[in-house]
Amino acid sequence: MRRPRISRTRCTRTSVSSSFARRPSACRRSTPATRRPTTCRTASTSARSRSPHRHSPSDCLPPFPPAAAVGRIVPYLEPLLMVAIVAGAALTVVAAALAGFRLANRRAAPQRAALQIISELTPDGLKQKAPDSRDRLARGALSRLWALTEPVMARQRQLLEQNGELQRRHGQARALIDLMAEFNQVMQLAAVLDRLSFGLSRFFAGDGVAIWIRASQGQFELAVKVAEDFPTSLNPNDRWVATVMAGDAGLVLPFWLDREMPCMAAPLLDAQGQRIGIVAVTSRRRPAYTVEDGAFLRTVIGHAAMAIQNATMYEFIDTLSRIDPLTGLHNRREFDRLLQQELGSAVQTGLRLSLIMADIDHFKQINDRFGHQEGDRALQQMARLIQLVPRRATDASFRIGGEEFAVLMGDTDKAGAVALSETLRGVIEGAKFLPSGEPVTVSLGVATFPDDGQNPAILIAAADRALYQAKAGGRNRVAAA
Repeated sequence: MRRPRISRTRCTRTSVSSSFARRPSACRRSTPATRRPTTCRTASTSARSRSPHRHSPSDCLPPFPPAAAVGRIVPYLEPLLMVAIVAGAALTVVAAALAGFRLANRRAAPQRAALQIISELTPDGLKQKAPDSRDRLARGALSRLWALTEPVMARQRQLLEQNGELQRRHGQARALIDLMAEFNQVMQLAAVLDRLSFGLSRFFAGDGVAIWIRASQGQFELAVKVAEDFPTSLNPNDRWVATVMAGDAGLVLPFWLDREMPCMAAPLLDAQGQRIGIVAVTSRRRPAYTVEDGAFLRTVIGHAAMAIQNATMYEFIDTLSRIDPLTGLHNRREFDRLLQQELGSAVQTGLRLSLIMADIDHFKQINDRFGHQEGDRALQQMARLIQLVPRRATDASFRIGGEEFAVLMGDTDKAGAVALSETLRGVIEGAKFLPSGEPVTVSLGVATFPDDGQNPAILIAAADRALYQAKAGGRNRVAAA
């Protein structure tokens, strides 16, 4: 028995040929040999299939293109992609150029306006006539030209002023740095004040600078000056002195009023802010000092305060290292230094140098009988009498240890040194040192350069031998080497 023919459903769809024409194509199970078939999915003849007369539209979808077809399309897409990239870059450049042109056009607007105004002022613009102040066109053009240039000129003036101020501040800062470097090179107070005075003279183009330091009596003594004549001392009760010490700067000092010179003064400070003096500045080159000058003067003094404090502390410590704290005379360290220095000077000049060594007789008994406090008073009295004996200012006195003292006499021969020793011995013997009124005596030995020694050690040994000769001879006497 013949099996019944199952009806096949034909579906019509649109395909794209190589010529991009649209034409219907049939979906069949078999295809002609001249054309690759497009196969539709059909219903299965099994029990689980759909109706043999119906199938879903999805059964007619075209298959995924094979790799060979994609490979044929890629060579055509790559040039198109490169063309698109180049075109995008070109459009970006064109857009940037247009933006720059618009910006330049806006910036060039004042220049074009000025050129237009200038063209109007030319003989062609004025109908071959020279500009005249009565010409309405010329007046209008000049007005517009001024309106264009006035803001620019104002801004230029402002920039010039700002540049000048910056240059002035930069110069002050560099000068202040240089001055601080000079302060770091010195440790003595006199040297610091000297650097400060010359620095202020440079800062303010001053013909005169003066620095006064407060003395122990309250007076202000002139420490250093530049150029001008200044008072050697100032009375703290003067009105202007009191005003300056109160902290004001920029004062006109009374003793320059008749000279018609600008003057400025400010207090000199140390690191703790204590007012230790007065600084005055005057100039013949400038008409007046400004508020900024007063502020800068205080700035310079503030930076100098630390250098002044360091120098003061250095001198104080140096003094402690050279001075005997009990008697106020030079100590042994200073004795060795000055003896070496004076001997070197005597060798160069050929002058004589004498050394006196003195020792209090029976000083141990004074301590044992009256106590160490009375012994200290005896040493202080001895030092005071040595300083009271008439002698030259170049002579130096020392406490070189215990109850032993020394006197160094430059340009003095042995006879002169012996005479001074006898005077000193008599003065000490006549003084009342002790509470009981008992006299205190001293023995002295004298040695002279170059007769008794030509170096410090030999000269000291010679004076020491002479001292022990005086003690061995009964004390309270003078012996020479």
